[in-house]
Amino acid sequence: MTVLVAYASAHASTTGIAQQIADRLLKSGLSAVAHPVDRIESVQPYHSVVLGSAVHNQQWLPEAAAFLSKFERPLAKLPVWLFSTCSVGETSSFFGPQVTELVRRTRHESNALGDARDAIHFRDHRHFAGNFERGGFSLLGDLFLKICGGSTGDHRDWRDINDWTAGIARELQGIDHAQERRRLHLSVRGRP
Repeated sequence: MTVLVAYASAHASTTGIAQQIADRLLKSGLSAVAHPVDRIESVQPYHSVVLGSAVHNQQWLPEAAAFLSKFERPLAKLPVWLFSTCSVGETSSFFGPQVTELVRRTRHESNALGDARDAIHFRDHRHFAGNFERGGFSLLGDLFLKICGGSTGDHRDWRDINDWTAGIARELQGIDHAQERRRLHLSVRGRP
């Protein structure tokens, strides 16, 4: 079973997460590759897809949204997981506790994900905080971050990323075993 880990990254945080996911899937015994979405011509060679994008202004990057739209039909036939790299993840954040909770409560799905939800039926969508270096915002943005109790630096929670990926691996291994049992059952009954 080959897993495509496709991603759209603005400043390398999402690239690092995608590479970590592919590496963890490989260590789980699955075949996995990580590629930027704009370099993928087809999803046909893959048995499942993990797709991630950086989030800017509460929206996925345009190339990730285009990937979802372009491959909507074949993705609907595959197990698909999504992740977003943003300022507030499930377990870590650029901001202080109060702002983090407010963002988590008021967060809404990007237009691209809303459009894809009914067609693709993805299995899960996870938010991960990214890596934010000083000077990543304008001077006003840096001031806003400070007022909100935030900080620069690498806020990616590798344990959370690895745990989420382990769940994907377990689910895919279960799917793979079920397919193998069906194949063996049919071969015992005289069918190829």
